[in-house]
Parts: sequence; structure tokens; C-alpha cells
Amino acid sequence: MRLAEWLVHKGLRQADLARDMGVTQPTVHNWIYNKRPPSGTHMMDIYRMSGGKVGVRDWCAVCTR
Repeated sequence: MRLAEWLVHKGLRQADLARDMGVTQPTVHNWIYNKRPPSGTHMMDIYRMSGGKVGVRDWCAVCTR
């Protein structure tokens, strides 16, 4: 599941996730629109927060599913 899908599923806004992660809303926007991937630490935090629904493969534009 992509991060944007998970946020909608949970009823969260980009700003909510940004606050919970200690980053800015534009940073989350950049992650969602593949302008800049999150760091490995942030990827793992999102993985944990999403209960494993947003995984490392979900960030990779060239990974096969």
C-alpha cells in the first residue's frame, strides 16, 4: 500500500503524519509524490506506524510486486 492510500484509509492528513514523525508537511508531500524518498529510518518508522501496510517495496518505483 502506498503512503497516500494509507493516510486516506486512516483518515490522516499529511500534516498529522508530519507532526507524529517530527518532520514538516512538505517533507511528507515530497515522499508521497516521489520527489524525495524518506530516509531508511523514516521508512522503518512508517512501516511500524502502518502496521506493516506501507513497506520498503512501496517506495521503490522499479520494484516488482
